[in-house]
Amino acid sequence: MSKEYTTEVKAAVMAALMDGQSLRQVAREHGVPKGTVEHWGNEAKRIVTSVSTVSDTKRERIGELLIDLLIAKIEAQTAISRHATDKAWLFKQDASALAMFYGVSDDKLVRLLEKFEGAGTNARTTEG
Repeated sequence: MSKEYTTEVKAAVMAALMDGQSLRQVAREHGVPKGTVEHWGNEAKRIVTSVSTVSDTKRERIGELLIDLLIAKIEAQTAISRHATDKAWLFKQDASALAMFYGVSDDKLVRLLEKFEGAGTNARTTEG
């Protein structure tokens, strides 16, 4: 029958392993068999690996969604720009409203492009 250990003992063992201490040293310091310490360490590695995989998958999906959003925003900006060149519509607008319209619109596009460029740079650096 295997001995039950408190969560505090298991947490202390895991912290010591993460700190780089050897299996033998951790087992001795905490009064836990070396095999149990090794099992807990392997269990933690599996969890970390699975979390990293999920995280990478989600990160890729978010990147795809951001690119789709950027494309949609650029298409919307293009449509708005075409509409804004209609002279009849332009003459009906207040000058300050037009300035605000163009300023906000252009600012949003520039910010999206900066984020996209930054994301592309980060992806290139991590790939190679």
